[in-house]
Amino acid sequence: MKKFLLTITMMMVWGLTITMFSSCSDKDDSPAEEKQEETDYTIIVYGNASGMMDFIIEDIWKETQAQLPDKKIRVVVEYKYGEDSEDFSGKYGNPGELVTFELDKDTKFEDIRSLGIELEEFPLYEPECLKSLLNFAKKYAPAKNYVLALYGHGGGFEAFIDYPKALQGKTRGILYDELLDGEGMDMYELTEAISSSDIPHLKGIMFHNCHMGALEIITEVAPYADYIITTPFALTADDCPMIPYLVKQLREKGDFEAAARQMLIDSKERLTKGLYGEDTPMNGNVELLKSSEMAAVCAATKKLAKRLCELYPTHKESIDKATCQAYEFYKEDPYHDLLDYATKLAKETGDEQLASIQVQLDDAFKKLIIYQITCDNGALAALPFYSLSVILIDHDSYHETSDKGTFTYFDSYSLSDFHLITGWGDWLDTNLCSPTGNPYGQSE
Repeated sequence: MKKFLLTITMMMVWGLTITMFSSCSDKDDSPAEEKQEETDYTIIVYGNASGMMDFIIEDIWKETQAQLPDKKIRVVVEYKYGEDSEDFSGKYGNPGELVTFELDKDTKFEDIRSLGIELEEFPLYEPECLKSLLNFAKKYAPAKNYVLALYGHGGGFEAFIDYPKALQGKTRGILYDELLDGEGMDMYELTEAISSSDIPHLKGIMFHNCHMGALEIITEVAPYADYIITTPFALTADDCPMIPYLVKQLREKGDFEAAARQMLIDSKERLTKGLYGEDTPMNGNVELLKSSEMAAVCAATKKLAKRLCELYPTHKESIDKATCQAYEFYKEDPYHDLLDYATKLAKETGDEQLASIQVQLDDAFKKLIIYQITCDNGALAALPFYSLSVILIDHDSYHETSDKGTFTYFDSYSLSDFHLITGWGDWLDTNLCSPTGNPYGQSE
C-alpha cells in the first residue's frame, strides 16, 4: 500500500511539474518529452524552509534573474511549504503545498500558487521522491554537470534518530519535514536516492542546512559528488546569498571549484550578518570540500582512534584533559572539531605518535578543505582553522539506550561508514571522560 501511494504521489508531482514547465501551444508533447539541449550546469534545489519560503524564493529569484538569460545555467526547484506560523505569508503557497518549477528570467511567481499541489503527506525524506526529481531534472534540463542544493533544517549526525527506518522507524538528520512530526531524510536515504537515480554522481552537493559538516555524514556522501559545500555550524535560512552567487560564478567561470570558491568570497559579508544576527556572539564557517581527499582524512583518523585506545590506560589524565578542551560546535550535541582535538591530544600527552598523527591529519584536512570562509561574529573564542565535526562522547553514553528502548548509540554508530572505515566508535567505547567545559561556537 505504501508503495502504491508513493507511486500515485509521484505521478501527481510529475504531472504538476510537466504542467508548470509547459507553455500554451497546440503541441501534444510537453517539454519533458521533447529532446532538450544540454546545458553546462543544472542546479537542483530540494527542500523545506517553514514559513520563510516565500521570501527565500523571491530573494533567490531577484538575485538570480539577470544570470539566467540563455539557459547556460538552469535551476530546477522543488519546495514543500512548512507549518503555518507568524512568519508565514501564504503568498505563493499553503502549508504542506508542494511547488515544482524552473527558476529563470521569466518565472511567474503568481502562477506558483495556482499550479501548486497540496501534498501535506508528501514525504521529502523518501528516497524515491528525491530520486524522481533527479531523474526529472536530467530529462527536462540535461546538463554536462549537476549540482544538488539541499535547503532546509538539518541536525547533523544524531544517533538516536539518524538510524535506518527499516530498523527503527522515524528518523531525521539531513532534511527535516515540519509537517510530518519533524521526520526527515537521513544520510542513508540521501545516498540511496542519488545512487539509484539517473544522476548517480554529481559535480557538487551544497548543504544549505545546519551541522552537515559532520565527518559521519560527509564520509557517506563523498562517493557521490566531486565537491561538497557544508558547515559544521548552524546556517541561517533568513538570508540566502549562496545559490544566486553560485549561479553567477558558474556562468562566469565555468569551472565548479573556481566558481564555488568565489561564491564563498562573495557571500561572506552577508553570511556573517545573516548567520546569527549582529548582536549574537557566535562563530561560523562554510567550507568547500574536495571529496577525493576524504580517504586521507579517514586514514589518519583510523590511526588516531587506534593510538588513543592503546594509550588510554597509561595516559588517561592527559587524554581526558584534552577531551575537555576540544572545540565544541554546538552546545546541545556532541559535535567537536577533530583537528582541534588531535592537536590538543598531542600537546597534553606529549606522545610522539599522536604528534605525528596530528601532522598527518592536518595535512589531510588542508587537502580536503580546499577553501573556507570564517564568520567570527562575537566574543567567543575562535579557532585559527576549523576542520569538520566528529562525535565525542564517553563509554556510558555510547551504550545508552534510546528513548524507544530498541537500540543504543553503539548500534546506530556502528552502521556508519565513518566508523567502519576508521574505527572511531572503538575510541568512543573506550573513552571514560564525558566532555565538559568545552568552548563552543553556538549557544542555542
